[in-house]
Amino acid sequence: MKIGDVSGNAASSVMNPVAEARSSKVVVLGMEDQELKAGEEAELAVMAGNFSDIAGFQYTMNLKGANYVGIRPGALEMTRANVGLISKDEVTMSYVGKEGITLGEGTVLYTIIVKADRAVKVSEMISIGSAVTPAESYISDFAVGRVSLEVRTAPVTAIALMQNEPNPFKGQTTISFNMPNAAAATLSVYDVTGKVVSARIIQTNKGLNSEIFTREQLGASGVMYYTLKSGEFTATKKMIVIE
Repeated sequence: MKIGDVSGNAASSVMNPVAEARSSKVVVLGMEDQELKAGEEAELAVMAGNFSDIAGFQYTMNLKGANYVGIRPGALEMTRANVGLISKDEVTMSYVGKEGITLGEGTVLYTIIVKADRAVKVSEMISIGSAVTPAESYISDFAVGRVSLEVRTAPVTAIALMQNEPNPFKGQTTISFNMPNAAAATLSVYDVTGKVVSARIIQTNKGLNSEIFTREQLGASGVMYYTLKSGEFTATKKMIVIE
């Protein structure tokens, strides 16, 4: 199996090499924001968000303004064997467990060590995606979900709607939002004429929440808007669906 690619290839899952069951579940990895000085070596703890019944995950990590130095295990036995060094600022990471595990929010999963090339904030320096190894999570029922990174700047004290990622998008995109407390919310997507093309009533969790939308679910391309409503809170952002 190729290090940095849990599934062995982009089209199949380690759990089932013949067919995958896709899931809307997003595994959230958390990290505290901080400012790094040029030449500073920093230890960045990667913490559990909604880490429930997870049997594995993989992703490509990109660094802007810093170089990868190493990794230290936490609740997960992550070592250099789990890392694929593509370049000094592009790294693949993968983890496969013997069974699905559930860890509480804030649990330190592992720690990444980086060295800053210049003065930079962690939130501006690090991101994860699918450039080399697809960003995927594997649930114990063989379903394949996604992985996202949340760099936390401060405790959540108010509802905050984020820009969808990726944007623009072709296949699917993730809309995330922070909630200071668990509450009911409605997430609606509509076109430029105001026609609602999707509406979801969500029982949200405290902290980060994420919803995946596919182009097929929206049934159109071009400029669209999405609105989050919860209690007296309302926020709207624009997104672009491309063919």
